[in-house]
Amino acid sequence: MPLKKGKKKSGGKRKKSGKKKLTKAEREKEKLEKATELLVSNEDSFDSFVDRMDRWLTSNTHKAIELFRKCDVDGDGVLTYDEFKAGMIDLEAPCSSVELHALAKNIDKDQDGTIDYLEFSKGLRYTEHTYKRPLLVTTRVESQPCSVCKVSLWQPSVVHRPTYIKLHLRLTTFDNLRSYPGHFTVKVNSHISIYGIIEIIKEEMHLSSTNIKVFRGKVRDVCNLLEADDTLESLGYLGGTKNEPEDLTLYYDYTTDFHNCPVLLTDHYFIK
Repeated sequence: MPLKKGKKKSGGKRKKSGKKKLTKAEREKEKLEKATELLVSNEDSFDSFVDRMDRWLTSNTHKAIELFRKCDVDGDGVLTYDEFKAGMIDLEAPCSSVELHALAKNIDKDQDGTIDYLEFSKGLRYTEHTYKRPLLVTTRVESQPCSVCKVSLWQPSVVHRPTYIKLHLRLTTFDNLRSYPGHFTVKVNSHISIYGIIEIIKEEMHLSSTNIKVFRGKVRDVCNLLEADDTLESLGYLGGTKNEPEDLTLYYDYTTDFHNCPVLLTDHYFIK
């Protein structure tokens, strides 16, 4: 029976989709990349992993380099990701396939798919500052400039993948006392300035004094005095991970400001 006008014959072939179907290997690679991005986005978890692998590689450096040299056919000190992963598996490295892929990408500073295995002697802490993004990023605030000076405002510096310091602050006058309210410990970023530490001391000790000085050592002299503009990082304290911060002890002292206090200024002797 002939078909009516306007109707199409059923049972014809479906039009092929323009999207290329991925192979099994490509699907697995895509899945691995997504899992790696998820791992790296969790900074606390990833920092803990990097710290664990740093300790493992430091204690197995010579064995790892010796094995990788056998895999390095060209002898140029460079491996592909697959060669690196195979070597780490042979070494029974304590990490999963996702962690191993994240480690390979993190060590690959140039992101060209190759790894300089001779860098292992430096450990892995240096990689925390080289992963994809710059250490400090400053962005302009979208706001109206000041009506008086016409200067626009800026946001504070944003620190990606910061390092941490467990800072022990001790009041020099009572340093001989093991336990004293003026001695306390805080965890800070290594980019904090001495001025920032002074503000922490003010808040912790409820001080209104502006004459607070921070010293590198117990002796309160010019050699040990730290400038307010200095940061802990610029002073050589690079910090560690959040779970294992670098230990640092600094000392501080202050003088109290008195204004119009008749008792403390002994004016009461002259008041009738």
